Amino acid sequence: MFRSAHVLTAAVIALSACHHTPAAAADDVSNPSFQGRIYVQVINRNVLDVEIYVRHGGQQNRVGLATAATTTEFRIPISQLGAGSEYQLIGDPIGARINVYTEIMHARPNDVVVWSLEDSFSRSTVTVH
Repeated sequence: MFRSAHVLTAAVIALSACHHTPAAAADDVSNPSFQGRIYVQVINRNVLDVEIYVRHGGQQNRVGLATAATTTEFRIPISQLGAGSEYQLIGDPIGARINVYTEIMHARPNDVVVWSLEDSFSRSTVTVH
């Protein structure tokens, strides 16, 4: 019994030594370099799931998955978009050989972007509030 208690105590100490406090996130409002964020709402009325990407400054980063027939929300830190904060959203439907794009937009803090992906992707719309 005594030996089991020592083994358990050693395991607890070893596990707690591995725990670390994460660094401040890039979109943490207390971070002095925080520039705000944009909120992206994807209303996917299509039967296909769609991978969402953001293209900015010659780069393309995955934002997340917009599941078929649902509304999905994402937050994108403006600092991720780089200088100028110009960006474009790209949808890559899973199982299709096409992509759907928004026009190039300019990010302002707390913008709400609503992207409606329709059953026919060519009828999709985007609005910024």
